[in-house]
Amino acid sequence: MKASTPVLVAVYCMGISAAFAGGPQASNDKHGPVGIAIGERLVAAKAKLVKQGWKPTRMHTNDGYEYSGVEKELAARKFFELDTCSFDSSRCILYYSKKAACLRVDTIGEQFNDMTVTRWTRECPEAP
Repeated sequence: MKASTPVLVAVYCMGISAAFAGGPQASNDKHGPVGIAIGERLVAAKAKLVKQGWKPTRMHTNDGYEYSGVEKELAARKFFELDTCSFDSSRCILYYSKKAACLRVDTIGEQFNDMTVTRWTRECPEAP
């Protein structure tokens, strides 16, 4: 039995769509499953997460990690869920947990008040 070209194209498109459906956020879906949005200020995103029961995952409690740059500013503002920030692009990674689920939130911004969410994913921090 020979399938028609339109049927094969439809099956291909459904397969591609399904393959990308489980990603952190679809390119046309600005809001994620946790209610935060790409481009949203970090402070507002954290408030939404905490309101929904997500708890900041304390990072670097016993490993002697020394904060620098924008990391110091985040730590001073009690963002202890901060894992790390890059020096070259001011991107930061923060972690939250809720029951058995983990959430990684990536941000960008050189100043605390300018930091915005760039992406999120259901990812746990690496074990020390």
